Amino acid sequence: MKSILLVDDDDTTNLVNSFFIRQLDSTLKVHMVRNGKEAIAFLQKASPNEDLPCLLLLDVNMSIMNGWEFLDVYSEKFDDQLKEDVVIVVLTGMDLDDNVMAMTHPSVVEMVQKPLSDIKFRALVTKHFFSD
Repeated sequence: MKSILLVDDDDTTNLVNSFFIRQLDSTLKVHMVRNGKEAIAFLQKASPNEDLPCLLLLDVNMSIMNGWEFLDVYSEKFDDQLKEDVVIVVLTGMDLDDNVMAMTHPSVVEMVQKPLSDIKFRALVTKHFFSD
């Protein structure tokens, strides 16, 4: 893993998530954007060898462009190679509709209930990047 993109409009959540990530691996680049529109722009500009995130943690409820709108644009705009390189995990509260939508979307590999903790993050990384 080289880089992670946090997509959440809550600055405190981004800072806490960034802290957990850096505690586990201080060499990871952590990028933060506040909504889906900024995430799309980030991915369009990202260099595959440097800034392209291996993991994208996506909040569902955001202003400007929410997580579901992001996923719709992401599915249409980006090629299959990028989609293979980026693991998308939805971070959400305890909403059953969110769970169903997240787990049926082809770009989403997992849904994790907020708040993220170091244990949850470690489990995500192990499951998606180090399991055989």
